[in-house]
Amino acid sequence: MITEEIFLKDSYLKECDGKVLMCEFTDLTVDKTIFFPTMLGQQNDKGEIVIDGKTFGIVDVWTDGDYIHLISLDTYPENIVGKTISQKLDWDVRNIHMRFRTAMFIISGLAYKFYNAKSRISQTYDDRAWVDIYIDDINEDIVNKIAEEANKIVKQNVPVKIEYMGSNNFPREKQRMSYSTGQLPDDEELRVINISGLPLQSDYGLYVANTGEVGEIEVKSSMVKGKVDKRLTITLK
Repeated sequence: MITEEIFLKDSYLKECDGKVLMCEFTDLTVDKTIFFPTMLGQQNDKGEIVIDGKTFGIVDVWTDGDYIHLISLDTYPENIVGKTISQKLDWDVRNIHMRFRTAMFIISGLAYKFYNAKSRISQTYDDRAWVDIYIDDINEDIVNKIAEEANKIVKQNVPVKIEYMGSNNFPREKQRMSYSTGQLPDDEELRVINISGLPLQSDYGLYVANTGEVGEIEVKSSMVKGKVDKRLTITLK
């Protein structure tokens, strides 16, 4: 990645500067950014950037694998490559996705801890999130137990630690790789999410600093052909 991903170093940083690398109509890239792009099931950040005193709203953020693109509804000025611009997050949007991402990790970790079930963290929105839990005979009792245990962890204000681990070491810990259906990224060093009492997971989404920030978790299930569906919908209070 050529664009420096400031959000991975500090997900609470709300403002930063960056130098323009490319600009074309409503599409702009910078050398470093606090804006998280849509990926890994987490929706993109929103906010604004300031160029020569003029504010441009950021409505979409995406990555091509090398650069992170900041998309505005307004056309950017010409001849701004090399200029330093100011970036500012819409914190409410960032924060709700961090809370949902953390909640989904807690749910999937508990499903593995109690039922040896694999899971797939699916999608965050502004008002809900989805996570797929692969339990053959999942029922309402199981869903309710997972929700109850998740809220215990929330109330305990457990620190959410971000650690880094060599990829050669990660697979040796069987528990750390067997409960998620996702594939490990092909990186020499993995970003690992650590919540005490839950299995570790390599992930590049954004998380709150402690579980108490998540808020009360509500887990809802739906019926498909008379059976409880594996996809659980999460909402927060």
